[in-house]
Amino acid sequence: MKLLVINPVGTSRWNENDKKIYQSFASPGTEVDVVSLDEGPISIETRKAEAEAIPKIVETALKKHEGYDGIIVNCCVDPGVDIIRSLVSKPVIGPCEASLALASVIGKKIGIVTVSKTGIPIFEELVKKLNFENFVVSIRAIGISVPEIEEDLERTINLLLEECKKAEEEGAEAILLGCTGFAGLVEKLQEKMDIPVIDPVGAAVKIAESLVSLGLTHSRKRYFS
Repeated sequence: MKLLVINPVGTSRWNENDKKIYQSFASPGTEVDVVSLDEGPISIETRKAEAEAIPKIVETALKKHEGYDGIIVNCCVDPGVDIIRSLVSKPVIGPCEASLALASVIGKKIGIVTVSKTGIPIFEELVKKLNFENFVVSIRAIGISVPEIEEDLERTINLLLEECKKAEEEGAEAILLGCTGFAGLVEKLQEKMDIPVIDPVGAAVKIAESLVSLGLTHSRKRYFS
């Protein structure tokens, strides 16, 4: 099985590390390739950045998808996912939707913790679009941008832990990390949390693998060109 991961940003600086992280979640026999956009925003934390990136994400998917069994868009606001689904006949996965689906199995009240506060309204709208508004009880942000995540990982983990705890106090029974830049940090958080914390990259990989293994893809009753 081969999965294509599209980094929806105009830089390849994270591609090599993202490939390692995605591959770490993949089953034996699953091969992961990561590509980024030729040009685009440094991260997607605002509607403007999302609007700029989506046409380029779709273009990249159409150019690169041949030879792959599934596609993952490496951003937790799932930009361009619905459009790509209408254009290719293979599973196309958004990390947020995948994480919400898994979270709804292990808890009926879900918290989301993302990066900058500008992303909160975007997640509110995405949750409604995905029909998870009756599940999500908390959407919080740690107040830093995506490029700042790796500058001080200890600070990032502490900020995440603080907001995850607040989400739990607001009723969350499971939490998803609302940024694929947080991939690989769940283990350090989980040991200090009493409720499950979902890594969006792990969720995306496992949902993609499951759909491919089961021979399933998106319904043409919902997604059509």
